[in-house]
Amino acid sequence: MNIDEQFDSFLAELGVEMERPGDRLYDGDAIPDVSIFQASRDHYGVFYRLDIVERKPELRVMVPVDKGLVKMHIYLVRLNKRMPLNASLTEIALYEGSAAYERGREGALQHLLYAVAEMMKQLFWSGDLQSMSFPPEIEVYPLLMHDEAQTKRK
Repeated sequence: MNIDEQFDSFLAELGVEMERPGDRLYDGDAIPDVSIFQASRDHYGVFYRLDIVERKPELRVMVPVDKGLVKMHIYLVRLNKRMPLNASLTEIALYEGSAAYERGREGALQHLLYAVAEMMKQLFWSGDLQSMSFPPEIEVYPLLMHDEAQTKRK
């Protein structure tokens, strides 16, 4: 059972079901090429998961909240399809280079992911979480949100 399946199971025990934006080609079963966890330096209690999935960067932002059983909201942040970085990362991931290049590929991808994620974080935090309004360079999808009606039923 991978970490996403474990998390889904944990949430299911709490009566929480994660949203799956199917019309956005979300594939919860896709295995990341690179995956990194970070604690935010700028936002208390916030954690990030940085992934390269199918040669595209993804950022999950885990934000603590005071209400609900899980006490957090999770957002999936992706670059807008028109962003040139998507094509660049795809080309880099598909490139077959020398043995020296291949030995350093994963480290290089991690460094690229850090750089792209910093931009995605800045764009995310410059948006408005209440209205779910964000700069056009990113797309933000709520994956886990507090459901007040569900809490009242418990």
